[in-house]
Amino acid sequence: MTDPGFPLYTLEGWSKQFPWVLAGITHKGSPPDFFDLRKENKNRKDRMLQIWQGTGFHSLITIPQVHGTDLVVHDSGLSGYVALRDGADGHATCRPGVLLSITVADCVPVYLLDTENKAVMLLHAGWRGVAGKIITKGINLFSERWNSDLDDIYMHLGPAICGDCYEVGPEVFKSLGLDPPLEPNPVNLRAILGGQARESGIRKSQISTSEECTLCGEEDFFSHRNGDMGRQVALIGIRP
Repeated sequence: MTDPGFPLYTLEGWSKQFPWVLAGITHKGSPPDFFDLRKENKNRKDRMLQIWQGTGFHSLITIPQVHGTDLVVHDSGLSGYVALRDGADGHATCRPGVLLSITVADCVPVYLLDTENKAVMLLHAGWRGVAGKIITKGINLFSERWNSDLDDIYMHLGPAICGDCYEVGPEVFKSLGLDPPLEPNPVNLRAILGGQARESGIRKSQISTSEECTLCGEEDFFSHRNGDMGRQVALIGIRP
C-alpha cells in the first residue's frame, strides 16, 4: 500500500500472497511524538481516526481487551471509527471495508484468515488467553460461522515479547499446562500458540511467526515489561 501517513509495518508475505487483505501493526514512529495508542493517551482518538482515514477502509473497530477468550463477529455494516464498550479479546468479519484492531504491547497479536471464504480474525493473546486456548476458540469460530476448511486457514503471530525475555512464575507455567519450575523462568507464548494451532489441525506451513521482540528488539515497539506504558495497535481487514 502507499504511505498511510502514520507509522505502520505490514505483513509483507501476506500482502503478496493475499492482496485482498491489509494486515499490519503500528509502531512507535519518530521521537518525540511517539505514536502511542493506549486508551489513556489524550491523542488516541485522533490517531485512531488517522488510521481509519489513512487506510481507506469504511470503518475501524476497536474492542477493550480484558485478557479473556471472548470473541465478537461483525456482520452488519459499520461506518467510521467504532469503539465498542463491551470487553473481548478477539473479533472477526467477512465484510470488506471493515478494519479490525486490537491494542498490544508485550502480548501476542494473532492474525487469522480463511482464504476460501475471505474471512479475517484478530486475537489478543496474553498468557491468560493462551491458557484459555483463545486460538482454538478462534479456529472453531471460523468452522462454526463460515464452515471453514482447516486447509484454508492461515495464521501469523505478530511482534510480542520473546521466549527469552518473558519470565513468569510457576503459577503461569501451571496455567499453561507446563511443568512448573521452582522459580520464575522464561516462557515462549508464540511457540505455545503455534502448537495449539497445529493441534487444532492447522498445518505448520500455514503458520508464520514474527521474529520481533517488543522488549529486546530495536525499540520500535512499546513494551510494558520495559516500563513503557505505550501501546501499538494490530490491524487486519478485507480491503474495500
